[in-house]
Amino acid sequence: MVDLVRLSFGAAAAERDVRRGLDSYFIESSAYNQVSSGTKTILVANRGAGKSAIFKTMAHRQRDAGRSVIELAPEDYSYEFLSSAMTRELDGAWAKLGAYATAWKYLILVLIMKELTRRHGRLRRGAESQIHTYLRDHHVGGTTSAFDAFVSYLRRIESVKIGRYEAGVRTRELQYLYKLQEIEHLLPPLVRLCERSRVTVLVDELDRGWDASEDAQAFVAGLFQACMSINDLSPHLRICMSLRQELYDSIPAIYDDAQKFRDLIEVISWDEAGLWTMIAGRIRHTVPDLRSRTDDDCWGAVFTRPLWSFRYMTDRSLCRPREIIQYCSHALDHARTHSSRKSVRITPRDIQAVESTYSAERSRDIAAEYRFQHPGLLGVFQTFRAGPPVWSRADLELFLLDLATGAVHTAPEARSWVDSREPEVILEVLWNVGFLVPAGDAVADHERTPAGAASQQATRTDEIRRPRRPRPALHSVTEFALHPMFHRYVIDR
Repeated sequence: MVDLVRLSFGAAAAERDVRRGLDSYFIESSAYNQVSSGTKTILVANRGAGKSAIFKTMAHRQRDAGRSVIELAPEDYSYEFLSSAMTRELDGAWAKLGAYATAWKYLILVLIMKELTRRHGRLRRGAESQIHTYLRDHHVGGTTSAFDAFVSYLRRIESVKIGRYEAGVRTRELQYLYKLQEIEHLLPPLVRLCERSRVTVLVDELDRGWDASEDAQAFVAGLFQACMSINDLSPHLRICMSLRQELYDSIPAIYDDAQKFRDLIEVISWDEAGLWTMIAGRIRHTVPDLRSRTDDDCWGAVFTRPLWSFRYMTDRSLCRPREIIQYCSHALDHARTHSSRKSVRITPRDIQAVESTYSAERSRDIAAEYRFQHPGLLGVFQTFRAGPPVWSRADLELFLLDLATGAVHTAPEARSWVDSREPEVILEVLWNVGFLVPAGDAVADHERTPAGAASQQATRTDEIRRPRRPRPALHSVTEFALHPMFHRYVIDR
């Protein structure tokens, strides 16, 4: 019998999992290979799809290979501070996007200079010595944070834009700042240094603290433009950024720019075969007896009904790794809590017992993910509590009309995007966030019972690899149901 005492599915967030063996069970997906090879530089995905895991693994492996890596983390910037510190466009009559793009470009280039100076010493000889001199004169001791340097340059542009300068002086000063003439002469020696030591800059988790303000939008769109510009300097210098799908879709400046650089954008998606392999890898990492076993063996050693368990959990997910990790971890905790032994397998009863907790967590997480675009979304979910299991399109649109007119009460904050909206608009929102699905895709509990899976105790990889039906176009759907991931939360309220 396999000893499962040390079994763990790891942390749901990559930044917490990197020290627990992420690199050893990381799946080298197509998205990872595209970004790691330099073919793609922009990662786009929903929260929990693995953006940070890709960047953390890239950083770890490239450092091991002796390359220079710079990681810009969430604590390096603050949208709230930007909104309070910078003059509004309306008040200052200045366009922020160009200023933010320039400030980003300046910051990234300065960070690269610091990294290469640290790596190669003080660079006192030749043209490269100019980099050392500049850093000594303008960034002495490295006491300021990356965010401080960014804001400082941004304020220099702002002061000229809205300051009391004569037109000619303002034009010259802006040209000096926007063209980065202060460091323009340093770019050729910087490129030569990059040939000696390849540099990668990774900017991740821009959605942390996102508040949809004009500064937040200019901040992210400016980064996008800066990345494209700097990546043209040298094949040995690469800037990569990750974007949550919602940000990518809702910032017009990014969407407009993305049309020109679509070939550099990689959208992360997962299928069931990938999720099966991902969980098997985490099992294999923490259970020594399974180190050399197949994915099927790993699932069979941990779950008493592996195929049923996998189907049940993936039916209640949006096919994101974080969701399956959460569900498995809750089920494992339940199995251990209700057993006198630590080496215990996970049963269908454990999985069903924690469904309410999992459903509530994921419903709140999805509502939080869209909190700026659709505030009060959780309250809108709750209005479906007394609804039927299956909604015809006509009945659903009538219900959403009542919601829009206030006849159905919901959270006050939701009124900003619900009030007086056409039912079709609200329906599209609920469809896009995954709350509503075609009625035939919402698996009923009786179709996923342990008894019905008794004959499927042995896992079959071909079953996992069998693709599901593609999601139909919204306009073609005539009957709707709640996605099973949200269903238990809604009916338990």
